Amino acid sequence: MSQPSIIVTGASRGLGRAIALELARMGAAVTLNARSQDALARVREEIEAMGGRAELLAGDVSQPDVAERLIAAAVLAFGRLDAVINNAAILDPLARIADSDPFEWQRNLQINVVGPYLVTQAALPHLRRAPQGRVINVSSGAAVRATAGWSAYCSSKAALNMFTAVLAEEEPEVMALTVRPGMVDTAMQAELRAQGDRAMKPEVYRRFIDHHQRGELLPPELPGHALAALALKAPLSWSGRFISWNDPKVEALLRK
Repeated sequence: MSQPSIIVTGASRGLGRAIALELARMGAAVTLNARSQDALARVREEIEAMGGRAELLAGDVSQPDVAERLIAAAVLAFGRLDAVINNAAILDPLARIADSDPFEWQRNLQINVVGPYLVTQAALPHLRRAPQGRVINVSSGAAVRATAGWSAYCSSKAALNMFTAVLAEEEPEVMALTVRPGMVDTAMQAELRAQGDRAMKPEVYRRFIDHHQRGELLPPELPGHALAALALKAPLSWSGRFISWNDPKVEALLRK
């Protein structure tokens, strides 16, 4: 069987970069997407240095033409498409509903929900033809836990969970999964620490500061490894679920 081909959005840094590198180590060809061409090129160089294969397409996948070109780039480069990992997301606006900017609120949902929708829609014809097509959507505990100041982010991740559940109903041969990656040491966490005190409840904001100071944030490589394995191995019977990166079922899959 030829090399599996997988798309990763938000692949220029943090969790997305870690996922892409893990996929390459596992033998997949990876198509990288983010808005920064230079940062993507550096990730591609890392993959090629380890003997892997990578393609890249820079751009905002919340724009239909970019999503379509991303799918086309992956298929042209590697002859097939087996999975997409919708990881690109933003936290802003960190603001209470009464004080939030409607344009920023709408932009959050455009990137966090419409982007995965567009990529998935464009990918489906190819995923249906794959031996086992998979859509892995990176969600958050915020999808099921309300936090003051996070109205856009919480709403977008809850919507992403339901989008995935509906996708599983509509596409019974494509495995669709949302994954909670845990509290990861990324730029989003740094942004939260820098700005969260303006909108979050003080005790909640303090917990995030304390987690960072105590060194409790996950290195991206840990959930990145799990997400890469899910894109390659998650069984069809899991389709439609919202699962944590360290769920015992995922840990068992990693040991196979």
